[in-house]
Amino acid sequence: MRAHGGGVLKLLQQRGLAREDLLDFSASINPFGLPESVRKALADSFSLLTDYPEIDAESLRLALAAHHQLPVEMVLPANGSTSLIYLLPRVFQPKRALLVCPCFSEYRPALLQQSCQIDGYVLSAVDEFEFSTEALLSAMHPQTELVWLANPGNPSGRGVDPLQLVQLAKALAPRLLVVDEAFVDFCPELSLVDQLSSIPNLLLLRSMTKFYAIPGLRVGYILAAPDLIARLTAATEPWSLSTPAIIAACACLDDQSYRENSLSQIPRLRESFAQQLQSLGLRVYPSVANYLLLGLPEDWPIAENLAQTLLTQHMLVRTCANFAGLDQHFIRLAVRSDSENSRLLELLSRI
Repeated sequence: MRAHGGGVLKLLQQRGLAREDLLDFSASINPFGLPESVRKALADSFSLLTDYPEIDAESLRLALAAHHQLPVEMVLPANGSTSLIYLLPRVFQPKRALLVCPCFSEYRPALLQQSCQIDGYVLSAVDEFEFSTEALLSAMHPQTELVWLANPGNPSGRGVDPLQLVQLAKALAPRLLVVDEAFVDFCPELSLVDQLSSIPNLLLLRSMTKFYAIPGLRVGYILAAPDLIARLTAATEPWSLSTPAIIAACACLDDQSYRENSLSQIPRLRESFAQQLQSLGLRVYPSVANYLLLGLPEDWPIAENLAQTLLTQHMLVRTCANFAGLDQHFIRLAVRSDSENSRLLELLSRI
């Protein structure tokens, strides 16, 4: 059984709860919720449900290209970035890959389905998941064909200096570097989008579901050199995105005020939350994302027991024992509103 954050709908059914009864800290979604402009666009899209959607989501592809100031040939939208995680190994067929860990759990099965040999380069909690291009290159197997990492890291939340990743991509060429930027909208200064045109072996995975709070719609995309995008496009299925998803995603890109408010307020929420968690004796790792990785002290319950205790109070958190390099002394918390964070802090203080 796969372990991820979320799983709210199943939990509501099992426990007979209404959605407003459950506070989900396990899924790292923008605490400001669905943009009002997107809600309206979704409502307007319902009249189009009797027609087929665009076969290749062309309007969204054009909108993304304009948003990132890239040629449209460098953009491929998809039904969530996870579908692209599985598409990449199918198309490029790497025989050996290196994963920078701890990392999103779907990278490994996506590679294994193509009989790819996987090596792990594990960043350490001891030095707060610090990344070094030189150390990675010295540890890499000479037959490695693809390196895969996330920026910012998940579940660590730590960002990697883009200059280090440029250095890595150039050292790897012509081997591929895949950088998952699923959460980079929360820290846009870390993105490598402006480097794409000069780095032909770089692929950037992007998600719209986290920052714009639309995980139920499943919208993601990949940015890369035209020849790489052409190969990926040739292997995609038609009609992979629904009309509501396409229209909502385009509306997200248009909502500059939502974006500015989120980038202004979420760092404040994160730092306040982190300070209060630290005051309880928890180890809070540096994060530039909308989530915090916590180390549990030895005298606290282990992660699974803590999660079960919180669940009895209708609060959901993400245990991290299934991440490489972590164990039952780590949990990840989404950053939510001040009042919601306070409710969790009150419970943790009792524990």
